[in-house]
Amino acid sequence: MVEVRETRLPGVGTKFTINTHDDERVCAVVHMDGMRELYIGGDDEDEEPVVVTLNDDEARQIGAILSGVVYRPQLVQDLELALKDLVMEWIELPAKSPIVGLTVATCRIRSTTGATIVAILREKGSLATPHPDEVLRAGDTLVIIGRPETFKDIRKLVDEGPPQS
Repeated sequence: MVEVRETRLPGVGTKFTINTHDDERVCAVVHMDGMRELYIGGDDEDEEPVVVTLNDDEARQIGAILSGVVYRPQLVQDLELALKDLVMEWIELPAKSPIVGLTVATCRIRSTTGATIVAILREKGSLATPHPDEVLRAGDTLVIIGRPETFKDIRKLVDEGPPQS
């Protein structure tokens, strides 16, 4: 997961900083008047950062593009077409979830909702089509495929645990 550092700038706004996977620093300063400044680079003392200033509307459009609201890459479009009336969601398991410590089989997502865990994403060693005996861990991200209406029940199961039988 990407770490975002938030710094209050009294009288100015808030600065958000991340380091990309290529170790480049990106800062966004959100001014109190809605103006945004993006600073890219400038990690070295000799290097000046590239600065882009955006008004509120421009920042929202860029945000929509980056988050996939406006443009969906062909790979995503192809996946959505292949899934048809199914959806895939990524659900992170909080440490307090009652299904942490249970196996894929005993958490009963499939038997109670009809949805399937197709992968478990972990910092070290993600699993595709996890074995029913795989133990779920805090911080796991479950990649689940199912019908759209099942995800309310899945979130309830993650929050409250499997129904008692």
